[in-house]
Amino acid sequence: MIPRNLENELNKTINQRKSFFLFGPRQTGKTTLLNHLAKQYKKVINYSFLNIRLRQRAEQKPEIIRQEVEASSPEIVIIDEVQKVPEILDEVQYMIDRYELVFLITGSSARKLRRKNVNLLAGRAITYRLDPFDIEERKSFSKDFRLVNSLKNILIYGDMPEIALLAEDRNFQLVENLLRSYSETFLEEEIRMETLVRNIGIFGNFLRLAAENSGRILSFRALSLDVGVTHHTISTFYEILYDCMIVERIHPLIPSGSRRRLSKACKYLFFDLGIRNAAAQLLTREGITREEWGHRFEEWIGLSLIRYLRSRNLPGNIYYWRDHNGPEIDWIVEQKNQWIPVEVKFIENPQLKHINHLELFINENQEKTSKGYLIFLGDKPRKITDRITALPWFELYRIFE
Repeated sequence: MIPRNLENELNKTINQRKSFFLFGPRQTGKTTLLNHLAKQYKKVINYSFLNIRLRQRAEQKPEIIRQEVEASSPEIVIIDEVQKVPEILDEVQYMIDRYELVFLITGSSARKLRRKNVNLLAGRAITYRLDPFDIEERKSFSKDFRLVNSLKNILIYGDMPEIALLAEDRNFQLVENLLRSYSETFLEEEIRMETLVRNIGIFGNFLRLAAENSGRILSFRALSLDVGVTHHTISTFYEILYDCMIVERIHPLIPSGSRRRLSKACKYLFFDLGIRNAAAQLLTREGITREEWGHRFEEWIGLSLIRYLRSRNLPGNIYYWRDHNGPEIDWIVEQKNQWIPVEVKFIENPQLKHINHLELFINENQEKTSKGYLIFLGDKPRKITDRITALPWFELYRIFE
């Protein structure tokens, strides 16, 4: 098993005899991680609601799970894919309150939980999120991580654990088949079986266009014309993707008192580039333009920043900043009431012209911003000005130092 950064936080929580939810998209390693954590305990009960017979039994009589747990007196109880039987959470709360049991609960969709207004164990369980591999996790097993070719493999195939390990062994054909299957399975299981939309064909067309536009500033009205549905329907479709943890929603940063005509639309990033490329039907190693490499690089850096904060359970937010008249910053990290602007360039030799917008942003927001970073393809950091440093992509997390 590849060590996950979130493991330390989860272990601390268990040691404090606290329960937790571990949310995250399918196949990001939630079950593997919890089973690994549970190995240190002798008495563990594991319920996976991917098991149809168990799920049907729990749906009919949720109290059966409580009765079995009470009879076994375990140290740890694992409940996998809880959104499939959300009613079980009432029984979980009862057992936490009465027996002080520790529950490790996974879920890959918050939509069903919200829709049914179920018990989310407020004050009794901490919520965490497990994403695909972040930069530090990939470093732990990649042989040639710093090479641009390794970066390009990530920008094509993404960071899903199984996919990343297969790509490391250059098993690209199997990787592509698995990614396409993931995209198709998502449509079948998450959308059709939960009857979230009436016309799966229209949603499939929307999913492809949403993937093509991942990371870009969107016009819902323009997209509605391309798909052939209303503006409201496009908004609903994005909510489905967001609730099913397929996209990240990035809000614009609008500093108070700013006189600029700033973009107010959200960006939506697919949670993994391999899944994004499969959904967009762009899963190929051929014919990728430098402009497309640059766009994917920018997306991946944004995802990497999000993953850093989550995998270490750190407070903070990721924004973007864009003036309709031209100036823009790819990513703004907000931490401790400070803003760190980050520009991303798919280049090897950064120049002063590449940091103009960083300088502009720092000058206009000096109360909250004192430094900025340019992320590029080089192999060593460079001091561009007193306030701006260029960092190689594999040293991205130095911005948090």
